[in-house]
Amino acid sequence: MKQGIIILNQTLGHNEYKVNRFLEEAKLLNIDLKVIVNDGSLFSIINGDIKLNIPKCDFVIYLDKDIYLATALEKANYYVINSSEFIRICDDKALTSVVCANLGIDAPKTITPPLIYETEISKDRVNIFTNNVSKNFSYPVIGKLSFSSLGKGVYLLNNEEEVNNFYKKHFNVPFVIQEFIEASKSISIRVIVINEQIVGAIKRINEEDFRSNIGENRSEIFVLDEKCYAFAANIAKKLHIKYAGIDILLDEYNNPKLCEINSNAFFEEFEKTTKINVAKKFLEFVLSDIRKD
Repeated sequence: MKQGIIILNQTLGHNEYKVNRFLEEAKLLNIDLKVIVNDGSLFSIINGDIKLNIPKCDFVIYLDKDIYLATALEKANYYVINSSEFIRICDDKALTSVVCANLGIDAPKTITPPLIYETEISKDRVNIFTNNVSKNFSYPVIGKLSFSSLGKGVYLLNNEEEVNNFYKKHFNVPFVIQEFIEASKSISIRVIVINEQIVGAIKRINEEDFRSNIGENRSEIFVLDEKCYAFAANIAKKLHIKYAGIDILLDEYNNPKLCEINSNAFFEEFEKTTKINVAKKFLEFVLSDIRKD
């Protein structure tokens, strides 16, 4: 019997459905799967050595964004999915933009501001940045904090004054300003990927907000056309994705653009909409992958 651990960064919370589904499918696959909360006591560094307070196991399903613990586990030869490096790239929206641009992956036009390590920012610095946004974009634009999830920290900025105020408020935290894809207002395509293979896709629609992934939304099965399928498959291959949700926006010509990549993507609405057993497919992949080692 294989031994696995799920690591969470808090009580079940938003991960309740995902964890319960993993536990259900693990029983059917004869996997002993346990849940551990990252409460700050799982590792330490003493005299240059990493000390882990985690039992040995065949694999770790890492539902946390703490790349320090993930890195420590990898250094101790735990099989961790997803890897610390993949989590780092996906969790930082600005870094995602840069990495994907270097790989030739199309995304909305993006500007990242310099990070200011001060308690105040000068009016001149704010105006320089705001003028640069106005020169390169049409309004409205998207202001997105680099470290955010579930639609929080994402704002629709309608004019130069709102960009100005946004920068004055957030100048000392990472964020991006991105082109607003009007054709995808309130809509996004979520593609689930396992082992670089596309599992399926859903369209998420929110009739109350410009963000498709916040509050009450509805989902429907989305059949990827050749262009969208190739786009998602290219991302999966270039980033060597073991598990993720790729969020895609479609412009007015139905050309796909990358919105973001979720390394610990929720799949409740995906499973319920498509009837595809993501938890089982994921665990079957993990079992096959660890056997290669």
